[in-house]
Amino acid sequence: MPNYMNLKQAVSSTLNIPVASVEQRPLKALNTKDCLVDLSRCELVIHDSITEISRKSWDYLIGNSSITHSFDYLLAIQNSSISGSRYYYPVVYDRDKNIVAHACIYTVRTDVAQLLPKPLFGLVQSLRKFWPSLLSVEITECATPLSWGCSISVVKGLSRSSVLPLINDAMISIAEKSKSHLLVIRDFLQSGRDDSDEQLISLGYQQRSNYPLARIRVRWDSYDEYIGSFRARYRKDIRRRIRIAESAGNSVEVLDSFGSESSRWAKQASVIREQTRGFRREALSPLYYENMDDLLGHDSKLLVINNRGKRVAHGMVIFDRETTTATFFGRESGPPQGEWFQLINSVIRIGIERGSKHISLGLGSYDGKSIVGADIEPLVVYRRSTSPIINFIINLIPDLMKPKVLLNRNLFKTNR
Repeated sequence: MPNYMNLKQAVSSTLNIPVASVEQRPLKALNTKDCLVDLSRCELVIHDSITEISRKSWDYLIGNSSITHSFDYLLAIQNSSISGSRYYYPVVYDRDKNIVAHACIYTVRTDVAQLLPKPLFGLVQSLRKFWPSLLSVEITECATPLSWGCSISVVKGLSRSSVLPLINDAMISIAEKSKSHLLVIRDFLQSGRDDSDEQLISLGYQQRSNYPLARIRVRWDSYDEYIGSFRARYRKDIRRRIRIAESAGNSVEVLDSFGSESSRWAKQASVIREQTRGFRREALSPLYYENMDDLLGHDSKLLVINNRGKRVAHGMVIFDRETTTATFFGRESGPPQGEWFQLINSVIRIGIERGSKHISLGLGSYDGKSIVGADIEPLVVYRRSTSPIINFIINLIPDLMKPKVLLNRNLFKTNR
């Protein structure tokens, strides 16, 4: 059952904003006259499932340019039983039951020891013989699950920072229910924090770095124009890498439907996860691939490396109006044969051909992603604890994810 919270003490300001219509009438049919929305008289409902919310009402706030915030994406993740996570959906309703803001919050158990330097990590591993849960923390996180990005969406005209006290109230309620003491709100681009920084700090959060985002700003009309825009040495290097992969017998096929082989894809993803040094992403189950295929439909595809008739590697890509997003990569065990680079190159080709504004290549593997023209953009998160003692301790921990170097290569003939 949804959890209802009265917010009369949370926010005292009255804002003049246009209100979203729950009925989802076409934009031309909406009354565009501003309506007074008194946030102190709004109601926060914490839904235990996104199916308790109207798909049209949810998606109205995000439009069609944020697929990782969309109803279908979040339902796919919710249905995929990933790492024991539980998902919650705080929604702010006005007096007429119109949605004016919503977010996704989830709980996840995280091994914080993965972030420690090797000597300390080894020490923790030894101590876990006596204390198995040492530095294994239940986190209540407000974010886009399995992707980068802030999950908080608001109706046009309402600032994200104004609803942060309400989201914080929801996180505290969920954390108490889940016996979680650490709250995290992520991810904010350095250029897109508006006044959220000041608001979150006033709520007791501290800013820390996440791993940066690798993202290509598309400014080419075709893949050939993209390749031709590189300086000669980098263009030759890209073509050489692709040629090596192809000479090993690799070719790329694009699957519009891929759920029937979900066990294969999940096993390949686990190979990459086990080989990852440092922070590991969540373990995927076959349900993830089945749900992404079923619920996202034509907005998701699987790029597969076929080596002489055998599907040896894959990468998933999802789309919205503005962005082509690469999600998870997997391959069979054994020595790599250029599969990753070949898949990334195919993601870029598809993104350009679709006319995307950005091609998001996610977090990690920055050297390889910078070679193909990705900008490495800093991301920040905010975290606090509901326990004063834990809060004091975590504030002593250095910024472990702060990137040491942001790669900026002079790859292209001209910068435009």
